Amino acid sequence: MKLALKAPQGVLCAGVILYVVCLWGDCPQLTDKGYFLAVLVLGVFTVLTYQRLSGKEKEGERFAGLCRFVLLLATGLMLVGIWNLPLSLTEKGLSVLAWFAAMYGAARWR
Repeated sequence: MKLALKAPQGVLCAGVILYVVCLWGDCPQLTDKGYFLAVLVLGVFTVLTYQRLSGKEKEGERFAGLCRFVLLLATGLMLVGIWNLPLSLTEKGLSVLAWFAAMYGAARWR
């Protein structure tokens, strides 16, 4: 039972570390690194906020829609940013996979 509780935290941490490590050396400017870190924080915050809201019914319906929109926006920003980086296809794929692993870990964290 304890392992089941720790698995989402491990996936979240592994996704965040892999995402940062993949992009840290490949982003030539500090502004690029800040952009990708901000997109990661925006996505994780949105997922955690949406998860906390899921128990509420009527008052949170508009806010839940806003959370979905912000998560879609963060995903689009991440994909466009990685698409425009001069990386190999495997590095781009690994970065996208790490981002989605971090979102999955944040969504499963109770």
